[in-house]
Amino acid sequence: MIKTDVVVIGAGIVGASAAWHLADQGIDAVLVEREHPASGPTGTSSAVSHLFYTEPELSLLARRGCELLKAVPEITGHPDPVFHDVGMLWACGENNEAIWRKSATRIRDEEGGGIELLTPDAVAAMAPGFNMDGIVLALWEEGYGYGDPYDATNAFAASARDKGATLKQQTRAIALETEGGRIAGVALSNGEQIAADRVICAMGPWTGPFIGEQTGVTWPVHMERHAMAVMDAGDNARGLLPFAWCDDINAHYARPEGNHNILIGTWAGGGTGVRNEDAERPDQHDDPDNFDFGSSQDESAWIAEQMLPRFPAVAELGIKPGYACIYDMSPDDLPVIDHVPGIEGLVVVAGSSGHGFKTGPAVGEEAVRLATTGSSALLESFGLSRFA
Repeated sequence: MIKTDVVVIGAGIVGASAAWHLADQGIDAVLVEREHPASGPTGTSSAVSHLFYTEPELSLLARRGCELLKAVPEITGHPDPVFHDVGMLWACGENNEAIWRKSATRIRDEEGGGIELLTPDAVAAMAPGFNMDGIVLALWEEGYGYGDPYDATNAFAASARDKGATLKQQTRAIALETEGGRIAGVALSNGEQIAADRVICAMGPWTGPFIGEQTGVTWPVHMERHAMAVMDAGDNARGLLPFAWCDDINAHYARPEGNHNILIGTWAGGGTGVRNEDAERPDQHDDPDNFDFGSSQDESAWIAEQMLPRFPAVAELGIKPGYACIYDMSPDDLPVIDHVPGIEGLVVVAGSSGHGFKTGPAVGEEAVRLATTGSSALLESFGLSRFA
């Protein structure tokens, strides 16, 4: 029997961050991962990082998440930066202008966030190759951009281990042990038993089925497949697209990947801005163990076509093999993070709904706060009771 203070299940960005924050505080922790860190949705995330959200708590989590990502070399000893502050440019049409303007003003004036409100003329000057049709408002976030999800997650996990945490890889949590109405430990597929009076479950798309089976509590999450097109830009990706980009009108987003590739995905707005009910919703899935992470050339071409009216240069780019990510989604496109009712000491982080990487380092930090102190002001609005 292994004894520890806290078990963290799942070594995506949230779990790895949680393990790091526990170890950094001198709290004994075991991080359990079915494969290896970032082997799930984190590793295939587009990893775009931004400040803009209509929900204040998400803005604050994203801001803190970005701070932690930028600090990875300093706080973990990782030799290279894992964040690329290329900036983030947003385009908004007239339908959502009022709420976008209000939210961006809140972030700038009340939260002190680095976000600028731009006119269409200012956008045209920044993005001369873009079609400005329909744009009435733009937002610019200079200090944001994208991260390296695999390196960031592994940096947190490795540093947590260096600080004293135990990392159990290639083994699954198969059962939660309870005693007298509180968590008592975790059973692993390799036969090991871990005794702990606190558990943080951050299993991504595996969370809902596992928590339902082990506790009888329904966690309101479902799984969606989100594909990314990888476009060959030769050696001019940053010349064509020097920033990360998101278009609320044509429902797509994009970013450079180094100087050779441009990544493009579709975006329906939910959770970040206002959900675009006319945008095509991704396919739902019910088995994360049998998920196709590939993407066909036809699918990549369709994704690229969503950006073509805005950025005609897309037509000149080659198509490389794309890929897909599985998202754990909630009904309102916001995370579901809470104690499990009736089981003291068990905290669940799920339903990241596409916000997971950028907020993940901060969510891991706050999940530790929730597990060790019983509350987190930043996570309070994401509780399970909102679906009661």
